[in-house]
Amino acid sequence: MTHDSFFSPRLLVGWIVAAIITFAVSLYLMGSRDLGADATGPSSFSRSAIGYAGLAAVLQRLGIDVVRSRADSLGKLTRNSVLVIAEPRAGARTERIMRTLLDADTILLVLPKWTGRPSRQKPGWLGAAALLPPPEIAWALHLVAPQADVLQVEKAAWQTNTFAIAPTLDAPIDLIRAAGLRPLIGSGDAMLLGELTEGNRTVFILSDPDVVSNHGLPRAGNAALAAAMIERLRHGVGRVVFDETIHGFVGVPANPLALLFRFPFVIATLLGAMTAVLLLWASLGRFGAPQPAPPPLGAGRQTLLQNIAKLVEFTGHQEVMVRRYVLETVRDAGRQLHAPRGLSSAALIGWLQRVGAARGVDIDCAALIGEAERLAAGRRRSAAGLVRLARDIYRWRGEIVDGRSGHPRGR
Repeated sequence: MTHDSFFSPRLLVGWIVAAIITFAVSLYLMGSRDLGADATGPSSFSRSAIGYAGLAAVLQRLGIDVVRSRADSLGKLTRNSVLVIAEPRAGARTERIMRTLLDADTILLVLPKWTGRPSRQKPGWLGAAALLPPPEIAWALHLVAPQADVLQVEKAAWQTNTFAIAPTLDAPIDLIRAAGLRPLIGSGDAMLLGELTEGNRTVFILSDPDVVSNHGLPRAGNAALAAAMIERLRHGVGRVVFDETIHGFVGVPANPLALLFRFPFVIATLLGAMTAVLLLWASLGRFGAPQPAPPPLGAGRQTLLQNIAKLVEFTGHQEVMVRRYVLETVRDAGRQLHAPRGLSSAALIGWLQRVGAARGVDIDCAALIGEAERLAAGRRRSAAGLVRLARDIYRWRGEIVDGRSGHPRGR
């Protein structure tokens, strides 16, 4: 009688394949650091054209303490430190982070300008770049100066330049116009770099990131201007903290339990929970098809012989059993051939050897008995040897009792 399985074979295979794929994806995601971060965007980790890894490296070469912050950027600020907020993009999450970061005492805010698509051929590079529309640029500006405007010009003449270092920029050039900002580098009524002072809080707003990004930093005057801006803000002693949480770079939490519920590690947590549920389900008595009853004990000589063979194999006395089989076969052959009474074992073997030679038997029973004695003494253990010895003594008995014609070798 057959029972239908709780799961069909196809469904069971589907579950196994899905589990393997999910586990492999989880391993990949767990090995992917900063999943969801913009690796080619405007961060201090990015070496793309619009990244800021070059600026961070230049500042470090100048002996400035540079921190790339993945969490609690405000907590990393020391006295006279500068918080760099580079090109924040519009979004509810970014706005929440920005409103916290803007509490810092000294800030360099770089407005966004470019968006890029990663290259498929060269990891870390841009495959294409495009200008952001002015509303997306103004979003970040309005968090600091709500009444300010963004404008794009083809060329600019820097009538105002407190650093006396002229930047090199390609058109279009992004500038800002705001009544509440003090122009540090300006062209007409617009400015490239403006300063906002509120009590002890100072914010530098750089309208065009091409001054400090990787592709613009090597141009004439840009690197020197970037260093001068940072030095002015840090007063020559503070550290520079690049906030990277706005770009999706998030550090690992200190609490390992909290890590279990954060993406992508929450996938492993869900897998573990699913495994526990399936194990609990599998332990229920009604899960799956009923187990079949054990087969009944068989009857007949064949089953009896198989059980005896298993018992002999279990006890491990095969050599002794074969030796007894050999000796009893020899004695039985002597009785059937009417050997003289009262012969000792050695005399009986000698008598059987003479009878066997007369009947043309080519198997020496004395040699078989010697082999049985050696096996019983434990000098040599071989399952194949035991089988061969039992077969040879059986053939010897058949040939010496019935004759070679009556007991062919092939039987």
